[in-house]
Amino acid sequence: MAAAAKKKTATAKKQVAAKSVKKPAVKKTAPKLAKPAARKPALALLKFPRPSAMTQLSGGGERLSPRLQAMIDKTEIAETLASFARGVDRVDENLLRSVLHPDATLDLGPGVFQGTGGDYVHWVLGVLQNIKSSHHMIGNIRVELQGDGALVESYFHAHIRIEKPIGREDVFMGGRNLDRFDRRPSGSSGVWKILHRKQVLDWVRTEAVSDIFYHQNPDALWSSRTKTDASYQMANFPGAQSGGKLPAFVGRHYESKSVKF
Repeated sequence: MAAAAKKKTATAKKQVAAKSVKKPAVKKTAPKLAKPAARKPALALLKFPRPSAMTQLSGGGERLSPRLQAMIDKTEIAETLASFARGVDRVDENLLRSVLHPDATLDLGPGVFQGTGGDYVHWVLGVLQNIKSSHHMIGNIRVELQGDGALVESYFHAHIRIEKPIGREDVFMGGRNLDRFDRRPSGSSGVWKILHRKQVLDWVRTEAVSDIFYHQNPDALWSSRTKTDASYQMANFPGAQSGGKLPAFVGRHYESKSVKF
């Protein structure tokens, strides 16, 4: 029994010694914070030129069908014809030059004018200084496309007001413009302009002026042959840009007799 008691006492001492041994302290470390993701530099917005009608319709890569490309070409040619007429009626030198190739030529007859596009612009501006007003209408446009060239016939009606010592005259004329167009540079990205024009007259009529309507309606809106014409101010017309603000004249009342004939 004495041996068993000694054994029990030894076991108890070992347990006490084991409890007295200190475990090494565990060093606590602060949790690592995730590094913020590096900010990508903002991409600068690049300004590209407005895409052409070809690019917009084709989605920027696909080739248009021949019929659709022909429709675009004819529309651009018709716009050039309208710009030529506007350049004459508004006496707009820059617009006139913009529709003619640098090597363009024009033929209105040996007794009227024959020469280069640059000489024509100089000549017609001088003619326009000697008349009070002009008004051109373009129609019946027939276009024969030939690759980067085109043969174009267009009808025109023109009214010209002339000041003479004996009084004012109205000249009315109808005729046709026979134009050779070239697209430069070659391909759908090129620009259609006139390379050669021959203008032929079908009829002309001259009448004495009667300005009864003008004198009876002095407050009507009349055109101008300079950039004071209302067509140059259309960007300022009421609309989205004006914030929906209505013109000051809204709300006025007029009788049917306000216009006099």
